[in-house]
Amino acid sequence: MRMSLVLCVAVLGLGAGLGAAAEPQFTPLAFNQGNTENRTGVWLCADLGAAEDILPLKTRLWATRESVTGGVALKCVFEPGSQGALNWENGPLPAGSAGLTFCAKASRPLTITVNGAKAEVGTDWKKIDLAWEKLWTTKDKPEIGWLMKINVADPIKERTWLILDRLGIESPEFIATPKLSPQAGPDPTISSKDILAGSENLAKTLARAKAKKPFTIWAFGDSITMGAQAFRGTWKVSADKAAPFLYHHHLARLWEDHFGYKGISVEFSGEAGEITQRTLDKLGPFLAKATADDLVIIANWSPAADKWKGYLKQMIATARTKTDQIIVQTPTPGEPAVAAAKEISAALLALVKDEKVAAADITKMCTYRGEPYAYAGEGNEWHPTYELHIQMAEMVAPLLTGEERTWPEAAPRK
Repeated sequence: MRMSLVLCVAVLGLGAGLGAAAEPQFTPLAFNQGNTENRTGVWLCADLGAAEDILPLKTRLWATRESVTGGVALKCVFEPGSQGALNWENGPLPAGSAGLTFCAKASRPLTITVNGAKAEVGTDWKKIDLAWEKLWTTKDKPEIGWLMKINVADPIKERTWLILDRLGIESPEFIATPKLSPQAGPDPTISSKDILAGSENLAKTLARAKAKKPFTIWAFGDSITMGAQAFRGTWKVSADKAAPFLYHHHLARLWEDHFGYKGISVEFSGEAGEITQRTLDKLGPFLAKATADDLVIIANWSPAADKWKGYLKQMIATARTKTDQIIVQTPTPGEPAVAAAKEISAALLALVKDEKVAAADITKMCTYRGEPYAYAGEGNEWHPTYELHIQMAEMVAPLLTGEERTWPEAAPRK
């Protein structure tokens, strides 16, 4: 799964028409992988702080229908102790534009800062305009650095939510009365029961966990399993420190906590991109030291559902030479996976039936409300941040724990 760091700076297109435009124009912040309106939340990532701050997870993001445009916005839920912070990676900004604009509302009155510039947010929708001068730059040549930081100004001492919508640039002046169509929640959730299948095929692993016996999770996948881009937003925890916060490691942690012992280790590897012969060839050597007591997760991807199913049958056969305790997991969203989500789900259920494996349909978890809602929690297309890795693990854990989870998890767990 590849991503490009080349910006699709849609805002640059404003420059040519500034003189001719009769009315001010709004353009969402954008990358070549989408913008803040059509793929809400992609590239706009939670900052979870330092490694010691990440767990328990205190910041959760999801796309909410409580919005002012397009029926979708970004909801940020901060639990006590959260950093209360988001990061967006900037590209070039258009000369002659008025500045940054967004709409916001919160569960309580908040002061937020955007690269240090203060704004007040209340419990009703408010349009916030930050002229470039307020961000210590100029209209003629706006430059605010590579990272835009949105922070709740005061420490988070109680559960607080903040919704952001219509995040972008207005040119050549701010729009005094934009056309808005407020829409209310609540947001529909999806249950772990709707994305998991074949838990009965993990009976041996469940028995080991109940008996507090050690085993190893062998997670083989693509760039997601390898932790690509997971650090985006949380820049204090670099890629070489990522492993403890990736889905497979957190899954082991959740199972250990549930069954009350330490003894579930993790090995992970893979091959970036869609499945190729190289992917198939790497699985066997990776599992060389696996035993019948261990569990294998296969989380590789191929664009066509039927082709993917065929590849997975081969990979399951390879894994079965070591153990019959196998989970097949689908990816977080990228454009082909979103388009084929229903076909992926059908192929996954067929694998459960035919191959007697367990399954976790992460694609369905992210896409159950459609593409505009699918990308919150991704650092860029395909790649989940630490925040989404942790939430993925929470939704997969019921394969052994039997304790239902929902996503988004709108209320804190007791």
